[in-house]
Amino acid sequence: MNDPEEKKRRPIQACTSCRRRHVKCHSSGDDSSCTRCKELGLVCEYVEADRKVVISVKYLNKLQETISELKKENAGLRSKDIDTKTPINKKKDDIEEEPNVTNEPIIPPFLEKYGRLIHSRTGERVYIGSSSMTLFGLEINRLLAPMMNNTVETSERASTDDAKIEETILEKEGNAYRIMLGKTRSRPGMNVNFTLPSYSYAMLLVDSFISYNDGCFYFFNEGLVKENLRRIYNDENGGFKPDYGIDSLNASAENESTLETIWFCKLLLIFAVGEMYLGTANYLNGNKLTDKSKKKRKSKDKSMSDTESKYRETKLPGSGFFNQASDLFTGLFASGSIDNCTREGSIEVLLLYAFYLQVADCTTASYFYFGIALRASLLLGLHVDVGKDSLNRFELEHRRRLWWTVYMYERMLASKAGLPLSLTDEDISTELPSDFDMSQPAAGCESYIFPEAEFISNCVKITQINANILRKLYTRQPSTNILPIVHSLVVSLLKWKKSLPDEINCDYNQKELKITRLVVNVMTEYFQGINLAVRPLLFHFVIFNLNSSNPKSGTFLDLSKYSSIILTLLNASFQGSINTIRSLWALIPENMVAMFGYMDREYLFNAAATLILFNGTFGVYDATLEHLDHSLIMFTKMRNLGNHPATLRREQLLKLMKLLDFNNSMRELIQKHTDNINVPIPLPITDNKFGHKFTLNSNTIQNETTLQQFKSSNGFHDIANWSLNNISSTNQEDHTFSPSLLPVTSQIEDVPDFENLLSKGADEELWKQVTDQAAWLASGPTGDLEDLESFFHQG
Repeated sequence: MNDPEEKKRRPIQACTSCRRRHVKCHSSGDDSSCTRCKELGLVCEYVEADRKVVISVKYLNKLQETISELKKENAGLRSKDIDTKTPINKKKDDIEEEPNVTNEPIIPPFLEKYGRLIHSRTGERVYIGSSSMTLFGLEINRLLAPMMNNTVETSERASTDDAKIEETILEKEGNAYRIMLGKTRSRPGMNVNFTLPSYSYAMLLVDSFISYNDGCFYFFNEGLVKENLRRIYNDENGGFKPDYGIDSLNASAENESTLETIWFCKLLLIFAVGEMYLGTANYLNGNKLTDKSKKKRKSKDKSMSDTESKYRETKLPGSGFFNQASDLFTGLFASGSIDNCTREGSIEVLLLYAFYLQVADCTTASYFYFGIALRASLLLGLHVDVGKDSLNRFELEHRRRLWWTVYMYERMLASKAGLPLSLTDEDISTELPSDFDMSQPAAGCESYIFPEAEFISNCVKITQINANILRKLYTRQPSTNILPIVHSLVVSLLKWKKSLPDEINCDYNQKELKITRLVVNVMTEYFQGINLAVRPLLFHFVIFNLNSSNPKSGTFLDLSKYSSIILTLLNASFQGSINTIRSLWALIPENMVAMFGYMDREYLFNAAATLILFNGTFGVYDATLEHLDHSLIMFTKMRNLGNHPATLRREQLLKLMKLLDFNNSMRELIQKHTDNINVPIPLPITDNKFGHKFTLNSNTIQNETTLQQFKSSNGFHDIANWSLNNISSTNQEDHTFSPSLLPVTSQIEDVPDFENLLSKGADEELWKQVTDQAAWLASGPTGDLEDLESFFHQG
């Protein structure tokens, strides 16, 4: 009989180490470790293979409904915790909130402090501010109303309503749809055909979108979209009517076909972005679109519908859905129909459309449509919480989260593109998103689902700080010393991070970084702010070093004459760049890096480029090589998937490394990634604490003789023998730039006698030069390398 122990043997599969190196994995027999891992002294780990199971659509629907109910229940519990107050505190609050009517001036009731919503000539509700002549005329009209006859107004309104012409017709056959847009003065009549994917694939795309953004940004309401998907796929008679989340629209007997067209356009754009996050272009049933099936498809293309053929010809993930949505988008928002931007659901459509254009590297068009979304939001009064006294809590929260998402993306795109801000914070009075009791929804709001407000609220706050950085440092030539500005900005960033709750914050001192996708969204924007604030100082040292004889003599910049605040600011940027790469690299095992995403690509590029500048100026190669390797591996994966903008960024990084590699310290890393079609294997660099043990094999970089030249005499620790285990505190040497990963918050916030720092001659002269030269303004906040590269060539 067989030994019972043999039946429990691990199934035949390779361990993680052997799988990465594409070598055969042999079991040693005595334990779970393979022969290769035992010989190399590596930890042998096995990852259980994913199993595919077949489930019914009915069971999937049941799971989706259960998840929705649990989310609503959690939201209700959160709101109860927030709203809970003791009777004493409640009574105290009531006393404090009692108005003093005797001292306040009497304000006439016809003065609208924040403006209000009115109906435009085409029927849409738009916001007008308190200084508007239209509002002024309406208030005068209201004062004279008792003396006026309203019969004329009534008859005109009736004739206008009778003159309404339905210009959009929706037809359905299975999952294929046809929308006929009527002819207008500025747009010819057009027929738009599109096809929806299978129900399971549609839900997968929505969930993919949500997993990357939900909580941090609000492009649409998850509950409403999933409820409408359930309705449309369960509809057999063609009588589908979307749930708009507004009782008046849901109860309307009229067929609002324009609103339905807006909803279908939004749905196709959600599918487009969801497939972009999946990273592969698939068939409408969810099966992967591979090269092996191209020959089989050629014989079927003749019998294929135009819509299906158009969908399959695309390469960028999601572009098939986007092309279909673009046809609807063009018809909806042509110049003669631009008023549709204020219709229900249009803000979401504009946001999604601009967001996908950003992914497709259409920066100009993306910025343009984000601008339209911002203008439309202003017209609806989202920036001042207009209608908060009349809207129910669900509609109000929907409008608030939508506004702050428009706000954040306008700010972030301005930061990445180096463009000015379109709106100041002083013009905004909308409250931040918050949790509330969702257990008893108002009529028409039963399907709303709102994630916890903590994420999006903190995303708004960090975006506001970064927008302040842009306004103070990147708009014009500074006229005064920028040291107080840089210091205050960095301190505000660090205070923001210290105030984060544990579920959003991240401890970067841990050996194996464990971080979620949503936390990465928040922290990468935080590190981006650190780099933007410190970049003026870093650029000054980079250019100063290149103008000196250091590159030719093989030495690096001496910082020993500068104060601790200079070193601390540089260290903050250095650590922020490293931790940006670490955050994204930690998501690789879970496949949660957006391989076609705009933000991940740009954050990764800026962090890697900053580390290369540190290498060329301060010689901190040993602390950065592993992270630069990881960043290039991620860029190689993006390139191999067909991400052309990432290909350009990858080439720019390699070119910058070649330009700044004065001692050939990065030569082997450059060779490893130059013209490498396959994704390289990560460098096996490990450390007892942070993963930085610098015992490198033949595939890595060995430059110990070069690095030994840089002793502490030039303002640095002995980097060749540097180890985190030998560093007990970052305060060992007050005048050295230490490439440590230890916290620097206390160093920045607790600098004594900040005003007296300028009294030191070296610091005073440094900040005067930084301010006068303003070298960072030449490249702007985008981090583009063209100007810097031309400078290197001239040097």
